[in-house]
Amino acid sequence: MTLFPFTALVNQEVAKEALLVAVLNPTVHGVLLLGSKGTGKTTMVRSLSGLLPDKNVIELPVGSGEDMVLGTVDAEKTLASGELSVKPGILSRADQAILYIDEVNLLPDHLVDVILDAAATGKYRLEREGISAEIPSRFILIGSMNPEEGWLRPQLLDRFGLAVHVRGLEQVDDRAEVFSRCHSYSNDPEGFAAQFREQQEALCQRLQRAARLLPDVELPGDLLRRVIEMVLEIEISTHRAELTACQAAITRAAINGRKQVEWEDLQAMLPLALQHRLGEAETQTRLTWDRLEQRIFEGSQETEQSKPGWLPSPFYRKKKAKTQP
Repeated sequence: MTLFPFTALVNQEVAKEALLVAVLNPTVHGVLLLGSKGTGKTTMVRSLSGLLPDKNVIELPVGSGEDMVLGTVDAEKTLASGELSVKPGILSRADQAILYIDEVNLLPDHLVDVILDAAATGKYRLEREGISAEIPSRFILIGSMNPEEGWLRPQLLDRFGLAVHVRGLEQVDDRAEVFSRCHSYSNDPEGFAAQFREQQEALCQRLQRAARLLPDVELPGDLLRRVIEMVLEIEISTHRAELTACQAAITRAAINGRKQVEWEDLQAMLPLALQHRLGEAETQTRLTWDRLEQRIFEGSQETEQSKPGWLPSPFYRKKKAKTQP
């Protein structure tokens, strides 16, 4: 099957950059894409396949049970050989790949816990009918969800390194271009992909150069302290906030061919690393949001409204209202 080229995606620059950062650097700990159905989230993720060597996308089907996710006893091989044999689950097949979970908010909590633990540790334990095995499962985790259909516990949200709000495009020309490209791809996938072959190859080479440069990128101490002060000021307690933000900024610098992080890298990544970790209290959300925006874009003309990857500021209050009886 010919995939829709990543370089053929129209706009959505914040989401695309977050995905590339996460795929290039596992210590970013993945991306959560939030948005309504039909905004291109799944197409974006699928188009990541092949951008980096051996980094294909493995999808977790909606409605997957524990056996499908973790694995089970292979009865046929066990009967044939007389020895217990394990049929690998999706977590095993996702080793060294990209694991994509659509509608991650609808998965049973215990499966989400297992998947996030595997993403953090690079392994999981399979306990089945006399079998106890530790199975490698080192993958880049990408989830997507429509918040109107349910939510994730704050403890699980925190395990996703970055969170991006994917909105439908609002310009007539952009939406017309989306239709044109989707129509061309549907009629002739191979011919459409061929039009973007040079751009795809250029992006692959850019990512490979970035991967080689990544270990040499430095984060100046004054920028690190500025990030930590900001995290403390808006009262985010988890250390994952600054760890993720700084790793993402380092990776962005590498993608842009630089050996030193600049504040613009942190301006791009901080909202995505911090926004889903803000407190949910209705009386505090607006204050922390305003404070975060002011600190990140101090001296800049950019605002929340001009950052398409930001979650809408009343987002948490809307979520809270929906959960009340």
